[in-house]
Order: sequence, then C-alpha cells, then structure tokens
Amino acid sequence: MRDRIVTVAGKNISVTEKKIGELEKLTAELFPGSKGKIKDIQKALNNLEIDWDLLYDKLPIIFPELTKDDIKNAYMSEIESLVQGFIDVNFFGIKKIANQMMRLIQTSLQQK
Repeated sequence: MRDRIVTVAGKNISVTEKKIGELEKLTAELFPGSKGKIKDIQKALNNLEIDWDLLYDKLPIIFPELTKDDIKNAYMSEIESLVQGFIDVNFFGIKKIANQMMRLIQTSLQQK
C-alpha cells in the first residue's frame, strides 16, 4: 500500500492508497451523477458549480482530517500538492500501464 504525507495549512495529512471499492464509493460521493462510474465523471463535472464551497465540501470527503478552517488557511499550492499526492498514490499504476499501452500502440502503428 502506498502512502504520502502532505502538509496543508501546517497540518500533516496522510494520503493513503485506497482499495478499488473505496475509490468507487468515493467517486459516487464526490460526483453523485456518476453513480461511481469513472466513465460518467466528465458528465458530472460539466454539471458542477465551481465556487469556493467546492473546496470546502469536496476535499473533506477525500481527506476527512481537513476542516473548513484548514482549507481556508491553505495555499492553493498546498491543495494542489494534496490532490496530486492522492492521484499519485492511487493511480500511479494505471498511469504507468497507460504509458506502456500507448507505446505499444504507437509501435504497432509504425510497423504497419
């Protein structure tokens, strides 16, 4: 299991790898219109109202130890590092496989 510590507003936040079922549930909580399906996230994002409340409402779903005051006192770069840490910890393997798949596709296209 991967993990990473990210500092946000002076607080150390532990970002730990989640199980696939946990990620599916988290997707459904963050984007109710997606019903937990990755393929429907874009549709849910299109209907999302972008405002500061988005940070206050959505980040604590992913990182329960964050409070509204933590978020209010954080730099955007800290929030960016936190979200990037979450992506790196949970989707590093997929990114690695996707890169290899793209190379295989490119190689096969060049051979034709």
